Amino acid sequence: MVNKVKFERENVVRMASQLFWEKGFHATSTRDLQDAVNMRPGSIYSAFGSKEGLYSESLKDYTIQIKNQIEGFLLSSDTILDGLRAFVENVVINTKGASPSAICMLVKANNEFATKDNNLYELSLALAAEFECYLTALFEQAIVNKELNQEVAAIEYARFFQIHFTGLRGYFNRPGVAQATQPMINQMFVLIKSL
Repeated sequence: MVNKVKFERENVVRMASQLFWEKGFHATSTRDLQDAVNMRPGSIYSAFGSKEGLYSESLKDYTIQIKNQIEGFLLSSDTILDGLRAFVENVVINTKGASPSAICMLVKANNEFATKDNNLYELSLALAAEFECYLTALFEQAIVNKELNQEVAAIEYARFFQIHFTGLRGYFNRPGVAQATQPMINQMFVLIKSL
């Protein structure tokens, strides 16, 4: 019974995450959540405490899912940079249409809560910082593996990656620019190696 409840909770969080990622926190109504997760508002509040509680779990789950995706590509790649490139290509090209939004949910949350809902804003900042630490560790390993210049700090590579990845996602959300996608991803990794 415990495993079933845990699975259902994870499933609810995952479905809510997709809805919040698509619409944002404020544009998602309780009715939207009820329809998406097939739970009555009382059950949602009983399980998660509030809409904010469900959103918090959804944002944390989103961050875990991104890390898991990267890990999957790293496992099937020869180098850290090859794994990161495969991840970027997957998000920007292969699964672009399957994502609820072209914008990263962490970036979207950070922008949505910049002036209100302080706890959710702080959570988005904390998760973004945690993700940056994760990327920094990957780039530290890439430096150790001699994939990258050892004179550049891993945190600088992590920041560069995040800025370019976020920019690519936003830019290629526009119509009529698909033909530039692969060349721009190639350029991103050329620039990373040239730092």
